Amino acid sequence: MNKKFNFQFVCFTTRLNNILRLATLAAACFALPTHALAQSSCPEDLNFDRVVNGADTMIVMDAFGNCPASPASCPADLNGDRVVNVNDVFIVLDAYGNCPAAAPTIISVSPPNRPTSGGMPITITGTNFTGASVMVGGVAATRVQVNSAGTSLTAVTPAGAVGLATVTVTTAGATATRANAFRYFDSSWYTVLDEFPTQSPNATVRANIIATGFPWRVRDNFSQIEMLLVPPGIFTMGCNAFDLGNCNSDESPRHQVTLTRAFYLGRYEVTQAQWQARMGNNPSFFRNNPNRPVEQVSWDNIAGFNTATGLRLPTEAEWEYSCRAGTTTAIHQSRPRTSGSNSTIYLGNIAWFSGNSRVRTHNVGGKDPNGFGFYDMSGNVMEWCNDWYGGATYYSASPSTDPVGPSTGQYRVLRGGYWSDDHRSCRSSSRSYGALDTRGRGTGFRAARTP
Repeated sequence: MNKKFNFQFVCFTTRLNNILRLATLAAACFALPTHALAQSSCPEDLNFDRVVNGADTMIVMDAFGNCPASPASCPADLNGDRVVNVNDVFIVLDAYGNCPAAAPTIISVSPPNRPTSGGMPITITGTNFTGASVMVGGVAATRVQVNSAGTSLTAVTPAGAVGLATVTVTTAGATATRANAFRYFDSSWYTVLDEFPTQSPNATVRANIIATGFPWRVRDNFSQIEMLLVPPGIFTMGCNAFDLGNCNSDESPRHQVTLTRAFYLGRYEVTQAQWQARMGNNPSFFRNNPNRPVEQVSWDNIAGFNTATGLRLPTEAEWEYSCRAGTTTAIHQSRPRTSGSNSTIYLGNIAWFSGNSRVRTHNVGGKDPNGFGFYDMSGNVMEWCNDWYGGATYYSASPSTDPVGPSTGQYRVLRGGYWSDDHRSCRSSSRSYGALDTRGRGTGFRAARTP
């Protein structure tokens, strides 16, 4: 026997004896996994216990032979030659020890928005989170808890500055980074009345509100206006097919609109008391009750109020989305038709209009709210929007995502109808307009704010 062959034979015999000894020990201590085996970042760990040892050697030895044609997977074939033999055993032996930690990955951060004060929970989904620490905006998060699968963790945010923040997850394996995955927002302008929806919104809307990370019901600290959060969403804007006989040409064509950003909107029309407190006067004609909506305010007047309070007017698309609250009918939610109605017999449940107003305004909140929790979206006073009025052709060319109206114009949009209007002007899609200095007994507004 030549020396080279004898040397190789001795080496092989020695290693094979080691294998057999390890296999004998492993047989007494380990059970074979019953689930399907798969390649991983540590392919020699065939029983997925994150350690390469005798148990994995035994798995290879039990699989000796050609790999089956089906299934194609043959995890014990570590060198990929479609045969499980002593060469694969050697690969396992060379890898003995603990598997290196797998690098984490970040899939999502939820909610994506939290206040600058910190102290709020977030959930991060991904992979390989075992033993993780978390940083948000370069500052360590606290109370990190990882689920048993290592695919999800919860953490409490640190305090931060207004704006976007990078999220990092660090394990023994590596660090995963997701730039601008989180946003801190200013919470100093409001007082939280209800963190989560307590009434009105359905399960889907409630989930969408909670997912934003913003509180649902707040009070603006400066103006004392109560506001509700409206989540992002998609809706059909314009006259619905059933109501074509009542629609004006500027309400067509119907078109899908996507609003990508959450916003706050006043739960009620701005009252005379709220206006007086900030502006020092009351321009209204119907003055005998401070809880009536302020009226006889022009678009220009309201611009001054918004400058003083940090608020704004809603866009026309934001207004109709908030008014419809998930309905596609002529009027929004009303008893007993909680999904909306095309019949005017239910209008009196939600609106002060020519049929029931007795030729005057009424205290805000006196009728049923819509599906988002807003009152008086139809009737009482018309509400100014921020958009220029684009006329009968605008809907044919308006953007489908976050539309803000034409860039210029002569008139601003008014929505919702008022106490002297009939049912046609109180429909969700009905549009009106006025010059910037128009001041009428039926013109008021509802405040909005971007969080």
